[in-house]
Amino acid sequence: MNYQYDLIIIGDSKEGNQIVKNIASANLNIKIAFISREFKTSTTPDFLNVEYIKDEVVLTDYKNRLFGCYLKSGSRFYATHLVFAVGQKYAPFIINHKKVANVFNTVVDVPKEARHLPAIVLAKLEADVSMALEVAKKYKYVYLCLDDFGNWISDTLRKKLLLKQAANIVVLPNTHISKISIKDEHLSTVELDNYSTVTCAAIYVKTEVSPDTSCVPPRAGLIKADEAGYFETDDNLESTLVPKCFAAGTCTQKCTKKMINALIEVILADFGGSKKC
Repeated sequence: MNYQYDLIIIGDSKEGNQIVKNIASANLNIKIAFISREFKTSTTPDFLNVEYIKDEVVLTDYKNRLFGCYLKSGSRFYATHLVFAVGQKYAPFIINHKKVANVFNTVVDVPKEARHLPAIVLAKLEADVSMALEVAKKYKYVYLCLDDFGNWISDTLRKKLLLKQAANIVVLPNTHISKISIKDEHLSTVELDNYSTVTCAAIYVKTEVSPDTSCVPPRAGLIKADEAGYFETDDNLESTLVPKCFAAGTCTQKCTKKMINALIEVILADFGGSKKC
């Protein structure tokens, strides 16, 4: 199904909620789609011009002056304005990982009894993929869980990965850990959000906290990201690549209250300013 809106806001972050509330209350004629995997706050609409969509955005693009958001459910949403307010994401096991003996952020020696089990490597940067290549030398095989679809992997590293993949690396695009089970302070099983359950020897992850930019492949041409994955914007939090595309909150390099207010004013101005009816 295809749906048309004026403004799409992705992410139930503090900044996303602020932008929704301020724009929706200032101009009731602006039709807003508020999309998030989960909503921490109530999804009971305070405004008739806001629709809450609980779903995952797997891809965004820009064609014919419209931003397209493609959801995991198969629905497609289009709008003339787009705001990424996705905040940061924490691997669900981070709270417990200091108590778990076999979660690592660097390659370690592996006991003989663990080598026959797989290891999981979470990858968001090329350094993570390089680590997976080293980890694969120590385990029977490795699940390489890419944070998105891996468009950021260089051709040179991709060739190395393809050669190794034929041996013992299983690449899982856009796959994340959703739950782990711990027994005697060691990993027991790991559940992935692609509905797989894995008995593994270890998890390798370099970055505990990262911007949740999986819905924006770096080569999609919408917005630049630095090496750590944080979005680059101007003082109005607008993309320097595509106009009317914005990013706000902890997914950006810098975001202040003044900059969020500027973003709101820019969007309202595009729709004729504040209008109560």
